[in-house]
Amino acid sequence: MAVVPLSLRVASGASTSTSLDWPRHLAARGSPARSRRSLRARARADAGAGTEDVLAHIVRTIRSAKAAGRDPDFFELLGVQVGTDPTAIRSSYRERMRVAHPDVAGSEGHEACVVLNEAYATLMDDELREAYQVERVFGAGVRGMSGLRDAQDLPSDIGAALRRTPYTGEPLSKVVGRDHFASKIETNEQAAKACFVDEITCIGCGQCSTYASGTFRNEQENGRARVFGQWLSTEDEIQEAIDMCPVDCIHWVPKEQLAPLEYVMQHVLRDRAVFGKSPGDVFAKTAKFIAAIQKATETENNL
Repeated sequence: MAVVPLSLRVASGASTSTSLDWPRHLAARGSPARSRRSLRARARADAGAGTEDVLAHIVRTIRSAKAAGRDPDFFELLGVQVGTDPTAIRSSYRERMRVAHPDVAGSEGHEACVVLNEAYATLMDDELREAYQVERVFGAGVRGMSGLRDAQDLPSDIGAALRRTPYTGEPLSKVVGRDHFASKIETNEQAAKACFVDEITCIGCGQCSTYASGTFRNEQENGRARVFGQWLSTEDEIQEAIDMCPVDCIHWVPKEQLAPLEYVMQHVLRDRAVFGKSPGDVFAKTAKFIAAIQKATETENNL
């Protein structure tokens, strides 16, 4: 089953002079600071307005974020989108480093390079990038709702859930590291996805826990299935459980969407077991949850 988704080169500037003015050339070689100043001036002149615009944007992004008390957007700094492959990230980083190198851009270049290096190190590491993407989507303040003054402006069911149980941004099912002895992850493709049960649709048949007992459990409260632990069964076992489910309530989802889906399922739609009451579609409700959290966080950051 497919994963269910919930979106200058600086010119060399080589001199064409054929003069053999030895004293002048030797003086230039003997003065590194003078050479660096000449390099900066020549590079800036050769690069043109486009280079200056890129550097100005980088510095402005960094300083604006600092003034707002937050970190700059690493994707924006490197000029890439979420999901950009590492090769493109590396290429964009190198272009910006040529523009922002201190020997070319001076003190502003140093300021920019420090943050560009941090952004590059984060986005080139799979685990760091994944954690950063989650933090970027929900905002640092969303973890535990510590960044929001209250939940009054959120939809009533979402606000009520957050007042009862803070959202941490972490999955509610058990997640073990890839190097853990119990983990059945074998490929990067597997590591990028997770298993989720739509408990609204589930009828509690118990088939899934039969085929993949390490992954699924039936809740005692309502008898419906729930993922106990991610990747504690092989992909073949989990897929067999999915295929044998009579109501198609088990889904592969992108790993970064697991936490909000599980929170909405277990806390926002907690009245799902009430007979005759339809709490709605968990995927649609989770999309509204993410949008509401983002809006509330942006409002709080602008205060």
